[in-house]
Amino acid sequence: MAACGLAELPEIVLVYILRWCKARDLVALSSTCQLFYQLTAYDLLWKDLCWKDFSIAQPDLGPIVSYRKLYTNLLHKYGCILGVYQSQVVPCGGLVEIRYKAGSIEGVQWESSLEQNVFNPLKESIIFTIIGNEEPPKCVCIPNIYPHNCTLEIDKRKGIVTQHCSSSEKHITEIRDQSGFDSVDFHLEPRHIYLTFLNEVIGNGLVYKPLILPTPYDIPDDLKAKDGSFPSQIITPGLFQGSYGSHGLEIILFRFKDEYEIHGHKVTGDVNVHANKISVKILLKYPVSPSREDQRSLSVLMSMEPTMSNTPVSAITEQHFILPDDCHHNTITPIPTVCKARFHGFGQIAFIWFQRPSFTPVQVIVFNNDLLGVIWLELNSFSLYSRIKKTFTTNILQVDESAV
Repeated sequence: MAACGLAELPEIVLVYILRWCKARDLVALSSTCQLFYQLTAYDLLWKDLCWKDFSIAQPDLGPIVSYRKLYTNLLHKYGCILGVYQSQVVPCGGLVEIRYKAGSIEGVQWESSLEQNVFNPLKESIIFTIIGNEEPPKCVCIPNIYPHNCTLEIDKRKGIVTQHCSSSEKHITEIRDQSGFDSVDFHLEPRHIYLTFLNEVIGNGLVYKPLILPTPYDIPDDLKAKDGSFPSQIITPGLFQGSYGSHGLEIILFRFKDEYEIHGHKVTGDVNVHANKISVKILLKYPVSPSREDQRSLSVLMSMEPTMSNTPVSAITEQHFILPDDCHHNTITPIPTVCKARFHGFGQIAFIWFQRPSFTPVQVIVFNNDLLGVIWLELNSFSLYSRIKKTFTTNILQVDESAV
């Protein structure tokens, strides 16, 4: 039987084979002959690559005429930066998502609302937009400032993206106008603090470090039941927004340190406890069940010595919750009267500029998988944390460490 050359196979078979190829293979094959030049231009191949390489399924192409153009003009250069990041604006931080949308890649900053309601959705501000690689990315940096050119420096090994702006010299004027520094009634509010420190870093480049979000699969196996389920007395890891008194709402990433502790890391911070720092530690081996009467007094709660328990977390029974009479809280969110579990823990406090940091005793209340309460015993205050129920773009670059 005579040997059959690759080019002699039916086109439908060749297209099936080409669907297993990587982008660089298609580009190489396209230069071999007229047949493969035509076949590698088949748009279904490039649509498959958009999904396989960048998890973009059924994309809206926007002004881009084909999936091949989308891949070669945009995703080939910038698709690797898709994902969730923490902006390095010390001490404030920031939650940034780089996403695909209608033929472009957008950098979006997600912020908590000014109201003390942890159930309010996050607000989004576009901070840069990339449309193909023919033009420089358009950068905003500060919401409401006019768009201007910027460049993105990508460190693929560390997954770090640095945004360099072409008009950084004009930012200080815009910051002054937006922050109200010239006002007689000026107060140092969280928004003013953020703009101040943004101005400090933007001239040298605004750095975004990858923020790898945990999933329910990251719960230690020792805490799961035989069927793989997890007890309702703990929370699945993820992003929450919590109330921090005069500092307003802040974004916290809760994840398991091990089967004994859950740590809440600050994605956004304040001048006392900065972004990247641990805010709350939940000690799962130290449950507490105060009576209704005991819950009314902070001094009584403070006198309760943490005692280790060997009882499985899943055996903790539901209990009533009463906020102590002498406990301050700023949240306008209704507080539940029943909780799944209650644990001893520690919360981090510090003087301004993270001076003399220390961990102070707290009690952490698990109302349900999406809502936590923290009583700061020595501060006479209460914080409420609500899960951020939003699906973010999955990080494309695989890095060893997350920002927090």
